[in-house]
Amino acid sequence: MHRLLGIVDQRLDVPERSRGLLAAFAIGGCCIALSTIGSRLAGIDLPFAFALVAVVFGAFWYGALNASVVAMTTIPAAVVLNADHPYVTPTNTVVVALFSIVLILFGGHMTTLRRCADAEARRCGRREVFLQSMFSATPAAMLIADSEGEVVAINASARSILGIDVDDGTYLRLADVLPGPQTDIAGSRLIDRADGRRLTLSVSSVKLFLDTSELQTIYIHDETEAIAAADQLAQLQAELLQLGRATALGQLGSAIAHEVNQPLAAAANYAKVAQVALARGCLEAEVREPLEAALRHIFGAAAVLRRLRDFIRRSPLQPQWVDAHQLIMESTRIGAMAVRRADAELSLFVADDLGEVLIDATQIQQVVLNLLSNAAEAVTGSPIRRVELRATADVPDQCTITVIDTGPGIAPGFEDDVFVPFRTTKVDGLGVGLSISRTIVTAHHGTIAGETNAEGGATFWFTLPRRAAPERMANAA
Repeated sequence: MHRLLGIVDQRLDVPERSRGLLAAFAIGGCCIALSTIGSRLAGIDLPFAFALVAVVFGAFWYGALNASVVAMTTIPAAVVLNADHPYVTPTNTVVVALFSIVLILFGGHMTTLRRCADAEARRCGRREVFLQSMFSATPAAMLIADSEGEVVAINASARSILGIDVDDGTYLRLADVLPGPQTDIAGSRLIDRADGRRLTLSVSSVKLFLDTSELQTIYIHDETEAIAAADQLAQLQAELLQLGRATALGQLGSAIAHEVNQPLAAAANYAKVAQVALARGCLEAEVREPLEAALRHIFGAAAVLRRLRDFIRRSPLQPQWVDAHQLIMESTRIGAMAVRRADAELSLFVADDLGEVLIDATQIQQVVLNLLSNAAEAVTGSPIRRVELRATADVPDQCTITVIDTGPGIAPGFEDDVFVPFRTTKVDGLGVGLSISRTIVTAHHGTIAGETNAEGGATFWFTLPRRAAPERMANAA
């Protein structure tokens, strides 16, 4: 701030010394001329009078240097021009010279004080104009209120936000401008403008303590559009997650049909056996067994559909502490359909000490399903078709889920873009699966990454914060 004010002060006009010297010679010449004219025409017989007047004028108007030049010009001239005058004596000349010195010193000091006062006034004026322009033109909405709650200044940005079409001279109360608690003005506020528009404002304030009063500068930020944009973004993200789940299930279409048709076909066969047994007049015990088997397969198909329904339905983010082991097993039941459809072997290792994770179970299931689906597609056509899922807790307070496949690995050139939306090497792919997975994992305060294995295939893993299971914490206590 000191440097800034220094730049503002540099524009002050400094009087030129040469002008003062020219004025001194001009005053001296005028004094000599007036003294001669007054003596000869008007009968003014005071040889040193005009010299003293000139010294006084020069001292109090231009300063000591100017008055000194005037004195050195006019007093000798008065002595020379009035040498035969009875008042022009050595003693009188010395007295006049000494009196002139006193006038020069006193008048010069007064002139210096006046110039300092003028310079300070100009400096204050420039600073006032500068600060006023900053206050008025800044895009930051500001207003200043006194301890009585009266608005003493408000800039154009604040007037625009608040819908106030007044000048600074109009009386405004802070309670009218910002309704609500006045003791602690800072925080978020909802206000209704005169035109009916409702605004969400973020308000902060800074106290200003002066000698005779206390002021507070209040800063206003209109967050209405930002909040609306955030709500819209959240809605779009929810729709994108919904699209991701639908896309993932769409990629599993044939696998889902197989998983549902298989138990239904088995149930139909068992029902046919029961029907034949009844037609032959078999005993109830012989019929009960195929009917119970048919019911088991029907319930199995219903369970598959129920898991798919729970996965695909739209629901808000609801994080809760979930048993990680149970979550992985449930997620694998859906993802395993894609692996079996690819005629691949699924190897599963889930540690017993995974504990609990604070997650939205449906969204994390989507991540596991995406990784298993990608792995199943990757091993299709490979001589060795194997997919491995590992869930471990090797790092304290962290659960790591890893999916390894024996496919071709990450395509060259896609190592850095594998999580970028709409970047895919699949002919019929959208390129949103891994991008959505990263969004989900990041929202759960985890990390996700992938790499090509040295021996072939790819490894993808993601981490989630965890805590020990309640029974383990109880035993530790």
